[in-house]
Amino acid sequence: MKSKLISLLFPSLLILLATGCEEEVLTPATESALETYYPLELNRPAYYRVDSIVLTPTVSGIRYDTARVEARETLVETFVGADGALVFRGERWERADESQNFTFKQTFTVTRTATAVVRSEDNLSFTKLVLPLRDGVRWDGHTAFDASRDVAVGPEFLDVYNGWAYRYTNTGEQLTLPTGLQLDSVVTVDQAAIDNLIDLRSAYERYAPGRGLVERFLDARHTQCRECCNGDTASCIDLPWDEKAEKGIIIHQLLLRRE
Repeated sequence: MKSKLISLLFPSLLILLATGCEEEVLTPATESALETYYPLELNRPAYYRVDSIVLTPTVSGIRYDTARVEARETLVETFVGADGALVFRGERWERADESQNFTFKQTFTVTRTATAVVRSEDNLSFTKLVLPLRDGVRWDGHTAFDASRDVAVGPEFLDVYNGWAYRYTNTGEQLTLPTGLQLDSVVTVDQAAIDNLIDLRSAYERYAPGRGLVERFLDARHTQCRECCNGDTASCIDLPWDEKAEKGIIIHQLLLRRE
């Protein structure tokens, strides 16, 4: 039942289009590349469809709670930080559907230096992009905080960011999002690919020229094999995560439009 639920919620994470070109496409290793892939413009909102699943423990087992919202993110002002850098402050608003009004969700900040873009939210700072934008380039996206710290995922706490390793896997890619939005020259940042006995971490983000973030996916789940197998790890190890996970969260965010 849970497997069917997730397959319905995320029918297609990605539809790739063949480019017909064998030459490697590299984006320029200059500051302008960061400006292109992470534009910072005041009062230009981006709208996203966000599907989420939160695992909730109940007396009858683990329940998968699903939700879909429309999110609006807008940079609303700038200020000079303590280090002299220009900081953009943004706001995220959400609504259940078009018939509802947007309600305030959170504030965030973005700083773009000559070599990186850093976004801070919920007291955590993430290095989203770095130079050069080239396949295989790696970096630590969580230098500003201890990645092993637990964060809230629904009613539970989980070290969501533990073991992440950022790297560019595709630059200059053509693709079509599940929403039907067609994009060129997309950059993919693989953030996590962990799958062991007790932890699953799968995460990536995609950025497009002039649009910024166009897709975000996160699947962070954990098990102690108690609910499914009474602690018997031998029985647990080969079970799909939809059956053995005991806490976690899944998020899939897709750009709808940017005004």
